[in-house]
Amino acid sequence: MSELETETNLYLFHEFGVEGDERAVSASWPFQLRRVAESFGQVVFEFEDEQPYFALGGTEFDVMPKAGMDVADLETQTRGSEWIAARDPVDLETSRPGDVSLPSMLERRKRLLHLADDACGEGALVLIGVYLRTEGRYIALVAQPGHSRALALGLESVPRRVEFPDAPSWRRLAWAVGTWLDASRDPGVG
Repeated sequence: MSELETETNLYLFHEFGVEGDERAVSASWPFQLRRVAESFGQVVFEFEDEQPYFALGGTEFDVMPKAGMDVADLETQTRGSEWIAARDPVDLETSRPGDVSLPSMLERRKRLLHLADDACGEGALVLIGVYLRTEGRYIALVAQPGHSRALALGLESVPRRVEFPDAPSWRRLAWAVGTWLDASRDPGVG
């Protein structure tokens, strides 16, 4: 066992509010970490605590429910998340009065609802939507009325189906962006 497992368990000890003495934290307590990959400069661990989780250790620490994802899906999500972050995303809750380069909060909501209605019909629910300032583009994850699946909009002309209903909306949208990036890099995709 390595020092990284101990450091990751220390992070998880605090993150999960584990009862006990912090000095008892080790490479194998409070969680049995299984090293499953190294990705994006981080070591990816899996562990269980009422449900399966990913824990990231290395230069930064993070933890998230697996929500049906495997390591390849987590890597796809990370690529998508990095792509979104590099485009100065602005969510639907952000207001920047006087910033003429940013459509108003009301205009952003209206555009995203219009996008959702066009793709899914009247009453579509926007689960998460962002305006990418550097591209002047809207992307969103929407739920179709009467369906459990979600669709990613704004990446291509056809909505992209998104799985992982137990994952938070931001992770699902990032995963959709990652799959879109992967497909656009494929020389067989035109």
